[in-house]
Amino acid sequence: MQAEAASNPNLFVSVENSQFNNHFSGSMVIEVVIRDPNIHDTGEGKGEPDVTLNGNSLRMVQSTDGNWYAYFANVDKAKIADSTQSATSGKGLDFGVFCSRDTASSVFGISLSETDGFAVPRNTGLTGFTNGDASFNQCTGTPTSSTNLNNVVRSAKSINTSQNIPSGQIGLNSDAWPLIQLYDFSTGGNVIIQYNPGSGTQTVTLQYDEIPNISTTLDRTNYPPNSQVFATIKDIQLNQDPTSRDSWTFNIGTPQAVFYEAFTESGTNAANGSVGLTNIISKLSSLGFEKNGKLSMNLGTVAQLQANGYQTATATDGTTTFTQIVTFVESEPNTGIFENFDFSDLSNVQILSNAPRGQSASIEYNLQSLSIVSGLSDASISSGTPQYVSGQKVPITITDPDQNINPGGRDKLDVFRSSALIPSLTIGTPATLQNAGSVKIYSLSTDVLTGGTSITSSVPDTNSDRLILDTRPSTGIVNQSFEKISLNTGLSAVDLQNLLIKISSGDQGTNWINYDLRSIQNRLGITDYTDTKISLYFGLTDVTPITLINSSNMTGAQGFVQMPNAAVNLIAAKSGTVFLVINFDASNNSVAQGSISSEIDTQPIVFDLFSFGNKNNKDITNGIYRFELQETALNSAIFTGTMEYTMANQLNQFDANVIAALRPISEDIKFFVNQRLIDENGINIAYSDVAKVGTTTGVSSKTDIRTQSGTVTTASNVLRFGHPVTITLKDPDLNLKSDDVDIYLVNNDPNSPNVDTVGKDGNILLEILIKDIRYKRCTVNGVEYGGLASSGFTLVETGPSTGVFEGVFKMPSQICDKSGTTVISPAGGSLDAKYHDSKDISGNSNIFSLLRDKSNSAFSNSPQLNTNKIKIPSSGNSEEIILSGNVANHKKGIPLAITLTHPDGFVQNFVAVLSNSGSYRAAFSINENSQLGVYKIQLSHNGYNIGLSSFTVSQNIPDWVKDNARRWSSASISDSEFIDGLKQMIEDRIIVSTKEGSISERVIPDWVKNNARWWSNNQISDDDFIKSLQYLVKKGIILV
Repeated sequence: MQAEAASNPNLFVSVENSQFNNHFSGSMVIEVVIRDPNIHDTGEGKGEPDVTLNGNSLRMVQSTDGNWYAYFANVDKAKIADSTQSATSGKGLDFGVFCSRDTASSVFGISLSETDGFAVPRNTGLTGFTNGDASFNQCTGTPTSSTNLNNVVRSAKSINTSQNIPSGQIGLNSDAWPLIQLYDFSTGGNVIIQYNPGSGTQTVTLQYDEIPNISTTLDRTNYPPNSQVFATIKDIQLNQDPTSRDSWTFNIGTPQAVFYEAFTESGTNAANGSVGLTNIISKLSSLGFEKNGKLSMNLGTVAQLQANGYQTATATDGTTTFTQIVTFVESEPNTGIFENFDFSDLSNVQILSNAPRGQSASIEYNLQSLSIVSGLSDASISSGTPQYVSGQKVPITITDPDQNINPGGRDKLDVFRSSALIPSLTIGTPATLQNAGSVKIYSLSTDVLTGGTSITSSVPDTNSDRLILDTRPSTGIVNQSFEKISLNTGLSAVDLQNLLIKISSGDQGTNWINYDLRSIQNRLGITDYTDTKISLYFGLTDVTPITLINSSNMTGAQGFVQMPNAAVNLIAAKSGTVFLVINFDASNNSVAQGSISSEIDTQPIVFDLFSFGNKNNKDITNGIYRFELQETALNSAIFTGTMEYTMANQLNQFDANVIAALRPISEDIKFFVNQRLIDENGINIAYSDVAKVGTTTGVSSKTDIRTQSGTVTTASNVLRFGHPVTITLKDPDLNLKSDDVDIYLVNNDPNSPNVDTVGKDGNILLEILIKDIRYKRCTVNGVEYGGLASSGFTLVETGPSTGVFEGVFKMPSQICDKSGTTVISPAGGSLDAKYHDSKDISGNSNIFSLLRDKSNSAFSNSPQLNTNKIKIPSSGNSEEIILSGNVANHKKGIPLAITLTHPDGFVQNFVAVLSNSGSYRAAFSINENSQLGVYKIQLSHNGYNIGLSSFTVSQNIPDWVKDNARRWSSASISDSEFIDGLKQMIEDRIIVSTKEGSISERVIPDWVKNNARWWSNNQISDDDFIKSLQYLVKKGIILV
């Protein structure tokens, strides 16, 4: 009962509910409870509380919890309800058996003469009882323990049977409990319950009448495909049992049916499966229901029904099977609030995966009809910062109501969830299953690959590149076990050879396999991967396949595993089409693990090949990263996660342990970068939103990955022998992990030419020089003199993600000379520290010196442009790009050198005069004849790189062109209308043609429409789109 409705200190009535104005109706059973500490003791005799109902005595029984209970109902409606069940059913609305109020007190131990009859739960030992709507008789005999036939008070508190007191304190036979006292409310009106404890009467007034404020609500206005439909009915009359959560099941097909307690509140069978499953739809009116009590639905082409925790898919009475059932269960006892979604937030109504946009199903209760409208919403994507820094986590947020499938739970964009859209970040050109197909399964692991059973597959989203396996019965496959899968990757041997780094050819780096088979684990039963092997076949008849992952290296259904170099060498000798084969029983020693039965869902899988390192003297990074974002709260439609990256340096760029720590599929993505990625090369998180208009629209968040210049300083102004010297190195690029303190050690290998420097594997990160001599060990006359390693120097980050590193050593009194053959004093010399920056602010390697920076601290600020993007001006006009900045502690008399590289590679050299303060300003003029593309600016002063910048010159394309491209790509305008636009672009010299004439409509390839769509969605640049059209004109594909 609702505590908020109780206005008396000791008297509580189950339907005392302000939401429904204290109304009750029909055959509802009402619970009355007295909670009075003065009569709460269960071990000694207490007088029965004085409780009346409309002036008649309402007998109260004490339970084992010390409280006193009574149950009552309308006599006529109770008889009708009981008549819906057989005499011994104990199902549905069974009240038990009835006795008249004239029954002798000796039969049950108490008198019930002020009632209009009563119901007891058991009939064994009794005679004279009646069932259903028969007139009541006096009962005789003595009730004994037997089957409880009462199904409308299912969870009554146990009667107090303590020794030395009468049963229930009033002498009621315990086998008559729970007792339901019956009264006549046929005239309607007020029903007044009063408790007279001797110190003021406590009163609750109920109204026996039609139930007010009945309502039906849905959880949202628009439902995307695959979403759950949460429906809620508020109707206190459905609360028949005051002690339990009631369950009502409605068959919305033919015949229309209404069942009470077909299932228990936990979803197990109650009446279902027996003759007790009685359709009471014809009795609703006589049971006191008005317009309420029955539910109908029209599913249309939008929705479907499904089993959940409240019901099975069908119900049966043993003769008739009801195949379109919907069950509503009360949220808590006595709330009158009924829901069709279970405790795991699974509804029994779901939107179809292919539901047409803008159509509706409907649900009707109490003559109130609601539309379940299928619809889509637009998505957005954002990141938490405009500037990414190595080793720092960046929040990623996508807002998409269409992915809020389950309003009762926090949805997650899992790669293995078929209905999820996966935000993805692709860097470089990894190998994926974007063009895969020809999937087959095999009953035995030894079956030849040319056999097998074909599986329908597709790649609907070319951003996330998941291959979707369709094993549903509609595709023609059902009840088949399997041990092996093969598929055509859509890749050639040449594709892999171009991607992979072959160490034996002199290239450096590592290659990796990223796979996700969790959907097969979750749906098709393969949970053990200890005997699984993944191989590549070059043609299905290949007799020398290449093993990529053997069973000992499998990490379960999902993994990120390094590819053996031996496999790369073997791939280099292969040719032909690449087939992926996954053998789940590689040892051929077990029965089939996988099983396709009557599947109701598809299975997305992922298989990628990554490469990181240096190939053909170029830094390469090839990978795809999929974000499994989590909804922030129930029904929020906001999905969040994080991403971070590790910037390569000379110490980690080929380190397999660094790559192994990446997270390519995660809520918290981690990726690897080995070069600056800006402007058109910036990273792009792409999301294939199905927009409100029903078409797939690319939503993306593009960001630059910039490198930073390091600085090295010391706080030790005066250097004394034996005193500590602190070196501070600042470079965010050296911060590799967001949650850890990064540490860089000194090379202590005496055989290394770079011993006593911070670094490893022959690479130097930092070196200390005293008197311009590296602080390095030597042996003179058999005596060893230590260098930096012996001082205990280590570069330690000052905290997680600070990018600031400190190391300390004591100033030695003796150092080795350059030749290492003698020892000298450092007195009178200088202290220097040189930081070998793998990538400075311009993306180039550089060396930053303590000595130079001591006099040139903050050597320069970054060059600034007034804009980095400019449109070609109209004929006769020009536009200027202004470059400005400052060189601190510059050398007077030496100008700033400026190198401008044009898009075609042509190089121009300029100089700019530096002011006394080191500031500079230069202008670049752009006119109608300027080249389109990226112009790169390199600045230097006195032999040092100052910085790098760039700007892009693009064609000035009128807005109507992009609008035309968008409309044409979505089939809103015809090919000929789009061609008219191309003619205008040629006339306006946006597209340059050397010929006069008209464009031939018949020769426009389909891929042009794809380019138009990508361009209109800002997925490719203006220049890329114009260049593609220019190329078509130049090659004669579009004829003019």
